[in-house]
Amino acid sequence: MNQDPPHRTILLTVHEPRFYCPHIEPGVARLDAAESRHALLSLRLKPGVAVVLFDGCGRVGYGRLADPGVEAREPDANRKHRRTPPGAAVYVERVLLVPPPARTLTLVCPGCKGDRLDWLVEKCTELGVTTLRIAQFARSVVQPGETRIDKLRRSTVEAGKQSRRAWLPEITAAMPLAEAVASAPQGGLIVADPDEQAPSLASWLHGHALNAQHLAAVVGPEGGITADEMSLLRARGAQIVRLADQILRVETAAVAIAANWAARGGV
Repeated sequence: MNQDPPHRTILLTVHEPRFYCPHIEPGVARLDAAESRHALLSLRLKPGVAVVLFDGCGRVGYGRLADPGVEAREPDANRKHRRTPPGAAVYVERVLLVPPPARTLTLVCPGCKGDRLDWLVEKCTELGVTTLRIAQFARSVVQPGETRIDKLRRSTVEAGKQSRRAWLPEITAAMPLAEAVASAPQGGLIVADPDEQAPSLASWLHGHALNAQHLAAVVGPEGGITADEMSLLRARGAQIVRLADQILRVETAAVAIAANWAARGGV
């Protein structure tokens, strides 16, 4: 099979509808119920439309929507819910293997109340965070369970589709702080703190641009990081950085770090 010319590849990655599929091989792939609803009911795609599949682990498939065998239909006026469509089928013409990101950012933070953690995960996924560790701090007020983590992983899928990521962030929870920072890169562990004597994150990144290709950043809970926790972090070589003159919420601080890191991707 002849490969598409380079300009066709660019158009596919930027403009074509994108769907998550955990198993991508050349041939026919079938999307799950959620992705099928997105393709057939939300977007109303028809057979023959070019689409892109990704598995979140570097495999990206290019192909076209196939005839699922049964048409999806709109609900009758008296029905409250749409009929679940049959699994959308995609004929995968070729599969590319995208290498892992050369620059990595691990965020270590506590859980947040309500939908704030969903927002944090969504935005950090869009900004290219590679690992998110929801750690246990002495002053943590929320510790998400496995059901909550599964929902957050689904949020990474939706954000990954929007931001065209081939690799989705790894999410772990219920980790003691010491374990969460145990694998931090040498010289690449920072802690967000409002200390006005600390260098700004932007200046720290500028000064370490040549060496900091792998970064781990800690954001403490709203009650702050305890003295014992700060001692633990310093013992592992953590450096204090300041994000802003104001006191930020957990999710705001996490996104500020991710945005600064993403902005320096080409530096």
